Amino acid sequence: MSADQAVTALERAVRSLGAAEQSPGPPPGLGVDVVDVRRLRAAVLRRGDALADRLLTPTERELCRGRSGRYRVQCLAGRVAAKEAVRKTLGAHGEGLGWQDVEIGRGARGEPVPRLSERAERALRDAGLSRLRLSISHEAEVAVAVAMAVPAAD
Repeated sequence: MSADQAVTALERAVRSLGAAEQSPGPPPGLGVDVVDVRRLRAAVLRRGDALADRLLTPTERELCRGRSGRYRVQCLAGRVAAKEAVRKTLGAHGEGLGWQDVEIGRGARGEPVPRLSERAERALRDAGLSRLRLSISHEAEVAVAVAMAVPAAD
């Protein structure tokens, strides 16, 4: 599946979720993002480490080191998609958050774990949300992430 096909399929799925609830746009607390790995690889080749430094926290850069150049770009693409998906869960409350405000770490079983800056935590609370769940997947030239935020208990 190409990046364009993946984006189209995800947009269709999110629209259908919104239509099922008779409300415009994606449901609150849901975020999806797709990154075209080829485009990101080209940007990394043009801009080098400066791009990774801008997009990733030091912890994330360390997680993406090693193995091969292909692994590093896939890791970077997955984290960029995950950060965008997390920001999208916040709706308008996520506007203005920077790349460093959301960090994608690893849990005990290797699962992606979103860690938020104080500013991002405040946006999460202001949006009426609490915990975040996150999934990242890679396929050849596409990285996709889906984030879901749990509504805060009243």
